[in-house]
Amino acid sequence: MWNGLMSGQTAIRATQQFAERGFLSDQVAVIEDLEPERGESRALAAIRRILSPVVGGIDPMTPLIVASTVGEIEFVERAILGGDSSLIAESRPLALVERVKRLMGLRGPAMVMSSACASSAAALTRAASMVRHGEAASVLVVSCDSVSEFVYSGFSTLMSLSAGPAKPFDAERSGLTLGEAVAWALVTAGGEGLSILGWGNTTDAVHMTAPDRNAGGLSRAIGKAVAMSERSQGEIGVIAAHGTGTIYSDAMEMTAFRDRFETPRPVFSVKGGVGHTLAAAGLVQILVAGRAMARGHAPPTVGLSNVDESAGGWARGSPVDLGVSRLGLSTNSGFGGVNTAIMLGGGISG
Repeated sequence: MWNGLMSGQTAIRATQQFAERGFLSDQVAVIEDLEPERGESRALAAIRRILSPVVGGIDPMTPLIVASTVGEIEFVERAILGGDSSLIAESRPLALVERVKRLMGLRGPAMVMSSACASSAAALTRAASMVRHGEAASVLVVSCDSVSEFVYSGFSTLMSLSAGPAKPFDAERSGLTLGEAVAWALVTAGGEGLSILGWGNTTDAVHMTAPDRNAGGLSRAIGKAVAMSERSQGEIGVIAAHGTGTIYSDAMEMTAFRDRFETPRPVFSVKGGVGHTLAAAGLVQILVAGRAMARGHAPPTVGLSNVDESAGGWARGSPVDLGVSRLGLSTNSGFGGVNTAIMLGGGISG
């Protein structure tokens, strides 16, 4: 993924999966070679693939947080289309949590966090809080969402889908492109690598799906994250933005950044390359930010060619040299007015 983003590639492709439904768009980024076992969801199949290398390597009493917006919604679809109502119970978020616990051999406490498209970022802040206050030595955060007809039809109904691949922060952006992903992180009290230095969570409750155009909620979240980190926001060398590619969401983020920063900072969004991965979006972009901070180069915002006036000097369609900065900011916002900002230190080498 890192190499693809740095070279400006996109995983977004045309699909025939929902062609007969007449949705607004046929563009999507999916895990093309994913083959779920019989009766298994795409989400669990992806989780199994990415977590297999560490099965048995995590303390079984480690708390687990699963962040997802729709989880294994495929079971509901199968129940409706196949007439088997018994499958509906299989779609419960807590059922997915139990499956992940069995896969990992975990016996500790577990919970679900579903805060729209800020879910995995909010889950990281919850995990960091648990560790900081001595509730756990470490917390495993797993986030997943797959592209299903339910999700696709919902965003199509909202008129949110772009006809082509999403173009975050572009003057000609017209909507988002859906993607699917699984990401995980083990949050611990110390060690090398990427650090969570501070965070802020807010709600603005302006509208069920539309963002606050004044960006009050996100701006406050950024302020809280900076204050907790006890660092100067002037030290921030890169911003991993939510950057959905929708007209109002991107504009809201830039309003928040301009409200908080006196001079532009390098801003990037991964959604032109991997699509909007819903609950997993925050953790995915944070992991990319960690690699960028370690290597001193931020990836381009894939698909960005005609930078919107509001993002001029901030977002770029080419890689950016970050110099020696080892401090970053990641922001996410979602339906219902939820906002999460996380201050990051260090980086992910490799």
